[in-house]
Amino acid sequence: MSLVSREAFDEKYMKYSQELMNVSYGYTKSRDDSFDIIQNVFLKYFNLNKSFINDNDEKYWLIRVTINESKDYLRKKKRIINVDDDKIDILSDDLKTEEKDERLDKLSNLVKELPEKYKSVIVLHYYDRLTIIEISNILKISENAVKKRLERSRKMLKEKMEE
Repeated sequence: MSLVSREAFDEKYMKYSQELMNVSYGYTKSRDDSFDIIQNVFLKYFNLNKSFINDNDEKYWLIRVTINESKDYLRKKKRIINVDDDKIDILSDDLKTEEKDERLDKLSNLVKELPEKYKSVIVLHYYDRLTIIEISNILKISENAVKKRLERSRKMLKEKMEE
């Protein structure tokens, strides 16, 4: 039996569905697949026999389940994570458009090649625009671990970009 009433469920769906869709889309790059994943996440939420301490705990649980569902889906489909090139804005604006596009393509491919623990923090931080604290809560790792993974992944990307 669910602890969530139909009205509360509808409210949470309206509040979080778009954000969760964005998280899932960051992994699947497919609106249809992301929609299916979000439906599974909210089905789990509806059937969850648990109450949350506050809205943040609930939000982090939903994001964590969305990430896990997205990764499971990708494993089943044997697809790779694609990062939306436009969302990672680390290149200077003074580059020519062609050169910038080329570098963004290269960067996107390099992000896909990162080990999963580094790829996750990059996607959550740059694509989903989450803070270090939010990433820490979602991944259930310390803030220092998030910072260190971001630092290491940036270093790896920088070294590969310079090759």
